[in-house]
Amino acid sequence: MSITIPENVRDLLNRPVVVAIATINPDGQPQVTPVWASLEGDQVWINSAVGRRKDRNIRANPKVTVMALDPQNAFNWAEIRGEVVEFDESEAALAHINKLSGIYAGNDDYYSFNPESKGMEQRVIYKIQPSKINAM
Repeated sequence: MSITIPENVRDLLNRPVVVAIATINPDGQPQVTPVWASLEGDQVWINSAVGRRKDRNIRANPKVTVMALDPQNAFNWAEIRGEVVEFDESEAALAHINKLSGIYAGNDDYYSFNPESKGMEQRVIYKIQPSKINAM
């Protein structure tokens, strides 16, 4: 079941707010990582590299939770529960991380911050379809 993201949550996710993504480790322990995110239609897109812990967790169990907390107002937050419905490892993943880098860091070349990783990793977009949203 997919849902429409409410305007107050859209407003939060359309800003450069670092979000936390929660996944589940093989032993059942939750794992949480701060990440950059974008809102694309009614999906939340997260970008990472293939093989990282969160990547392995998501491929084993695509159910995730994303938490966004407004750094200027702790009473403005959103918890988005959902499922990764697509893994995009195409060239679009590199374009997406560069877009996020421009939004969050002011430089649309992600690898200018991580030159040792350039050409050494495969980027992936996790396209998250929300199934439940809690927000204040």
